[in-house]
Amino acid sequence: MSVDTVPPVPEHVPSELVRHVDVIGDPTVTADPYGVFDRLGAEGPVLYSSALGGFWLVLGEAEVREAFQRTDVFSSYPTGVPPMAGFWPRKLIPQELDGDEHRRYRKLLIPFFGPAAIRPIVRSVEERAAELIAGFADAERIDFVESFAKPLPTTVFLTLFGLPVERADAFTTWSSDLLHAADPRVSAESGRNIVGYLAELIARRRRSPDGDDLISALVQARVDGEPLTDDELLDTCFLLFIAGLDTVTSQLSVIFHHLATHPDQQRALRRDPDSVPAVLEELLRTYPIVPPARTLTRDHELGGVRMKAGDTVLIGVSGATRSRVGGDDGSGDDGSGDDASRADRSRAASLAFGLGPHRCLGVHLARHELEITMRLMCTQAPPFSLAPGAGPRMRTAGNVWGLDSLPLVFGDA
Repeated sequence: MSVDTVPPVPEHVPSELVRHVDVIGDPTVTADPYGVFDRLGAEGPVLYSSALGGFWLVLGEAEVREAFQRTDVFSSYPTGVPPMAGFWPRKLIPQELDGDEHRRYRKLLIPFFGPAAIRPIVRSVEERAAELIAGFADAERIDFVESFAKPLPTTVFLTLFGLPVERADAFTTWSSDLLHAADPRVSAESGRNIVGYLAELIARRRRSPDGDDLISALVQARVDGEPLTDDELLDTCFLLFIAGLDTVTSQLSVIFHHLATHPDQQRALRRDPDSVPAVLEELLRTYPIVPPARTLTRDHELGGVRMKAGDTVLIGVSGATRSRVGGDDGSGDDGSGDDASRADRSRAASLAFGLGPHRCLGVHLARHELEITMRLMCTQAPPFSLAPGAGPRMRTAGNVWGLDSLPLVFGDA
């Protein structure tokens, strides 16, 4: 793939496993990361990339599941490939914690993301999604990311944190600039804006913690009998900010790129909107967007390959989900096939939200956001397709895959 100056491959890495896979800067990867990972997965369940400082690439289903579940061996800190230890001054809570420490902090957040707790938020998602679609239903062309995929998750964040909807545009811009701006000065400025706003919000909630929002609850919460410090609150809120906005935006962009380029599947959804949940499962299996990073806490053998303490690992979720049952175009589950085949697909799709102690906290809410969008776009918006001449490239930096732009045109699909 791309050629650059790389450090020597560690002695414990077998030469036959070495590839040069730049998951951030290689145009071959950004053109089609799923295809690249498919091809690599066919070469072996565990490979080693000499790019980006060197990292293991885990692609087999059994190996992916082990890396997710063995948190005693595969630590969640620091996140990123290359490791982003300097991204934040402390560990993000609870994502970058492990073991008992992770369980204690995650326990605080679980009640806010259960099925009963998110019902009011789901109603606001329905209303906001319908409002956004009504705003462009008569247009000839839109950028789906800017017109829908960015603003919708912002509504969820505002509702969860008890913030006014008037702040939506600012939060959307800050999140996008922080994670994806080409100029690091722009990213740094957005980070300062987010931290400043959250710090002020936490201070206000400490003074008046009488609301029913998440921060009001957290300022009154206890871990081991002690209240959360301002730093702990900030570490938690900052993570929820970037995770809740960016991941749903990215997943929406990938799903709707698929639907825009597969008119037969779009027509099928329009004929039968009740099939949305099953189709979503298949699209999550086919297009998982988060290949998380891990760091070895000790020497370990995975898939017959010896790894050393301190090695970086990229969990190639798509390599496991797409190879599990075959079919990589999102069309594999049309309701046909035997029960075992459907169970295999559902089992593979579940990996899109992770596995084990670090499984995505917001999985129920994210599914609702995705299902609502698919249903309303296929019942309230005209047929859509990729705009002529548009050649979106995937953005793969930050361990979240997605599209920064998705130009769509409306008309018969």
